[in-house]
Parts: sequence; structure tokens; C-alpha cells
Amino acid sequence: MQEIDMAAKAFNDSVFFHSFFMYFMPIPFLINLYALFTKKDYTAINRKIWFVMPMVFFLVAVAFFSGIFVMAMQYFFIDIKNALMIAVTLFIFIGEIIRVKKLKIAKTKQELMEAYLKFCKLLYGLDLILCIVIIALGRF
Repeated sequence: MQEIDMAAKAFNDSVFFHSFFMYFMPIPFLINLYALFTKKDYTAINRKIWFVMPMVFFLVAVAFFSGIFVMAMQYFFIDIKNALMIAVTLFIFIGEIIRVKKLKIAKTKQELMEAYLKFCKLLYGLDLILCIVIIALGRF
């Protein structure tokens, strides 16, 4: 009986840890969107986004590893909420990689930089919306 209680406590603590860090996930996107809409200098925008990028990758890594741990405690049972969380995490991760690749090309021309900034606004807007939806779903 005590083993069941300890397993349930470990599971609840793991879910709390995972949820706690995921509440911070929208913050980097808010910071980046603020920089994209308020700063006019391309260098300042890219410096701010580059500064926030490690935070995004850190939170994606925490989401991945703590999510895998929680799923392992559930014997890798995947329901629709878990699948959605995995999809959003992958979307954020792949979106950041694509953004970095686009930045390397966009540095060469003014038109490409403007298209890159539009892409960033769209990407971070979608990331923010998806994070908020996931957080809202996590409460149910």
C-alpha cells in the first residue's frame, strides 16, 4: 500500500515539475514579439532574439525530457493531449531551427530581412498561441 502511495506521489511530483516549467514557455515568445514590434533596428532585433534563443531551447529540452519521464511513468500511454503536447514541442523546436537557417540567408539583402522579420512574427505568434492552448488544455 505504501509503495502505491509513493508511486502516486512521484508521478504527481513529476507532473508538477513538468507543468511548472511549461508555464514559463510563453515568456520567450512574448519577449521576442515585443522586440519584433517595438525595435526598428535589425541588429537590435536580432540581438534580442539571439539572446532569448537559449531560453527557448532550454524550455524545449525540459519539456521533452520531463515529458518523456512522465510518459514513462504512464507506460507510454499517449492520448490526444499528449500527442498535441509532443506536436507543439516539435513545432517550436523545428521552427527555431528554420528561423536560424533563414537568418543566415536574410542577412544578405534588405528584402530578405523584411521577409525574415515577417516570418519571425508569424512563428512567434503561433508559438505563443499554441503554448497558451496547451496550458489551457493541461488544466482539464
